[in-house]
Amino acid sequence: MTNLYGGDDALLSGEKQEILRQQQSIYESEHEKLRTNWIAPLNLNASYSYDKSATGDYHSDTENISASISQDIFRSGGIMYQIRYADAKKQSETIAYQQQIAALNQQLFLALLTYQKNGTLVEQSQKRLDNKEIEIFIKRQLYDAGKVDITELNNAFMAKSNELKTLISLKYALSEQRLEIAKISDLTPETFPIPRFEMIAKEHYMSNQFDLQYAQAQSDTLKNFSEVTATNYLPSIALNGSVGYRNYDPKELSGDYRGDYYSAGVQLTLPLVYNASATIQEAQATYLKEAAKTADKKRELNAQYAQVFEKIQSYRDYIAITTKNLILYDELIRALQAGVNVGTKTGYDLQTLQNTKTIEELEIKINEINIQIELAKLHFSLNTSKELR
Repeated sequence: MTNLYGGDDALLSGEKQEILRQQQSIYESEHEKLRTNWIAPLNLNASYSYDKSATGDYHSDTENISASISQDIFRSGGIMYQIRYADAKKQSETIAYQQQIAALNQQLFLALLTYQKNGTLVEQSQKRLDNKEIEIFIKRQLYDAGKVDITELNNAFMAKSNELKTLISLKYALSEQRLEIAKISDLTPETFPIPRFEMIAKEHYMSNQFDLQYAQAQSDTLKNFSEVTATNYLPSIALNGSVGYRNYDPKELSGDYRGDYYSAGVQLTLPLVYNASATIQEAQATYLKEAAKTADKKRELNAQYAQVFEKIQSYRDYIAITTKNLILYDELIRALQAGVNVGTKTGYDLQTLQNTKTIEELEIKINEINIQIELAKLHFSLNTSKELR
């Protein structure tokens, strides 16, 4: 589990893995198609003809078999740019593919952590219910003794009712997360060992963040595409050639021929398109816009990292405060235990305080899970695949 990263689909369901494999196959095929797109059709033409003709008293038979080819061999740099464009597009698609897997893994682990958090909230709610039961028992005794009015007893009943509703909602939330996990993976949430995520250094985050890497790859792709677009309106050279076999029989005359023949030539093409300048400018502007978006994405990610850091720090502050409170609860419990032992305090007071201490301990666990949720989001937003380094 220590080597788990966004691009690993091992924890996903077999169906999702198959979808991803086919998606990768599409990317590979598209890359190969784009990389060789500069190769014009070979235009292989094959023909067979037989001619029997007569001129005056002379006759001739001609049998002809031929094949021809036409192929671009130069496009003013367009071939090189086309290959670069295909490679850059493959790079951006590979990043997008890895990010897709990472998003599924993030969805899975957030569901697992939320499942764990909801299970802790259920425990917490159960402890609150135990305290509500004790409170109702005490209020009933006081009411029967005439020491409190019906309002206080009613409030205790209402508090218990509200907590019961909360418990029902939390149990339903547990089942929802279990279904979310089942949509993505076949693992069992109760037994799966969730790895512990650690804080990521800002420099590492900024150099490996998926969105930023994808934006940079898209910028490179559009840059190469703009160069491909420009070269479409520059001169190109094509090689033309044909080979054949001819059997010529002049019958009454001499000069028959039976054998091979060939021809070769070079064709220069200069396209003159009215809106070429506007098309090139549009492609260049699209690239410059994407480059600007990359810089803007970097600023945005800096702010997001700072926000996550502050959020995690707030959870740690909650834990620190609760930890101090637990020390006070320990002191109170010891004092109450002594009072119970000598008969000056009731066991209900001690039980209530012990339940409250457990609630606070579970609060620490909940905030620790909250921290893990934020760290998991950071973890799965990074591209740690060695293939793209």
